[in-house]
Amino acid sequence: MSSKMATMETDVLVVGGGSAGIAAATMAARNGAATVLVDAGPMLGGELNSGIPVDGCITARGDWAVGGFARELFATCARYDGYVGPVCDFRALNVVCIDPEAAKMAAIDLVYGAGVKVLMYTFADQVVSGEGHVEGVVVRNKRGRTLIRARTVIDATGDGDIATGAGCQMAVGDPSSRSMQPVSLLFRMAGVDAPRLLDFVSNAPENVSVLEYPGFAEDRNAAIRGLVEQGLPKVFFVPEGPVLGQAIAEGRMYPTSLVAITPISTGRREVSINTTRVADVDATDTGRLSAVFDDLHRQIEICSRFLQSSVPGFEDAVLSAIAPRIGIRETRRIVGDYVLTGEDILAGRKFDDGVAKGCHELDIHGSDTGHIRANIKDGGSYDIPLRCLIPKGAKNLLVAGRCLSADREAHSSARVMGSCMAMGQAVGTAAAMAREINDFGDVRDVDVGALRARLTEQGAVLEGIV
Repeated sequence: MSSKMATMETDVLVVGGGSAGIAAATMAARNGAATVLVDAGPMLGGELNSGIPVDGCITARGDWAVGGFARELFATCARYDGYVGPVCDFRALNVVCIDPEAAKMAAIDLVYGAGVKVLMYTFADQVVSGEGHVEGVVVRNKRGRTLIRARTVIDATGDGDIATGAGCQMAVGDPSSRSMQPVSLLFRMAGVDAPRLLDFVSNAPENVSVLEYPGFAEDRNAAIRGLVEQGLPKVFFVPEGPVLGQAIAEGRMYPTSLVAITPISTGRREVSINTTRVADVDATDTGRLSAVFDDLHRQIEICSRFLQSSVPGFEDAVLSAIAPRIGIRETRRIVGDYVLTGEDILAGRKFDDGVAKGCHELDIHGSDTGHIRANIKDGGSYDIPLRCLIPKGAKNLLVAGRCLSADREAHSSARVMGSCMAMGQAVGTAAAMAREINDFGDVRDVDVGALRARLTEQGAVLEGIV
């Protein structure tokens, strides 16, 4: 390995290749900026590869709140026969279900197709900055260290690593206790008999949660009928129900607030399972995060056995895959020019500088069976202002994804992949526009009206829905 540091120059540097990062890099490049995307992992897409449904794209009322890049990603998944499509859980959400294997292919198609220079297996090692300006980021891989200088840097790390390295003010977890939402490890099971599972739901509806958003049906029985008639295994088992509750009481299941089942492939009869959890893990502590793999993998074995033995439709199902990374809900958040609040999201508030929308419920997972959820007013959406994506005091640094500027309640909604892709599209476009008006100026110089107009031209949803 060479000890001499190499250098590279680009218009836009995106650090982090999850849903926010691939959207940011793709749209920066499409808007004319030379763009480099750096990611520490072996595959683009982040949680898109886990099997979890894409939340935050469609309001509870049924309106698409996210367009542009996200819709193109879904269309590309369909090209690979990996698009299940919009699915209602008849609880509180309309989600978009995709095959994670198709999502891997789609992410590669879109990012590389836009002409982005991609550096995988590459870690951000040091941020070079001063007086609010990020000169560049030193990255490290098997070829040594490279200083990547960029006119604009986008932090899509999820944990706000670049903003932290630049000395920006950050918030962490619960401001009073510093507790954090649980980490999880999704897994998949194939060979699920969906009609049998839905028949069980129809005959024993007390086991599942429905109608937390009252607009889905006139009463609980109607919601159960709608869930069953939809024909897809989007089922949310809760510990208040006898099947899961008794299993927890008898020690056949670990305490959890949910066993959320999502269809990802009708051809393989495959579903993903979101249920595992270890609470109050600081995922920026690599040693602690690594240690919980053992707990999470044991929970996967416990839950798969529980499903096979206790839930009709899973008798012949088999464990088919485990997510390639631990799912992290909450770590650091920037303190930006504006802090989005729980009141903002629940009221469905709109902003003059809104550049993305969110529509996922307020959704704070706790330890054991703890879970706080609340609906957005009228099942609608809220705006994410550009000010929430600019760290206070920073000039050429933008963020996208779950490290946005928000209080804990708002963050619990905006952290999901639909709004993350919308934020990524917004900041990638803003970064390219900043290049058009200055070399090393302030991203605040970008005209928000012009940015909103360009985003709308690119298919983003900024107006026209509640």
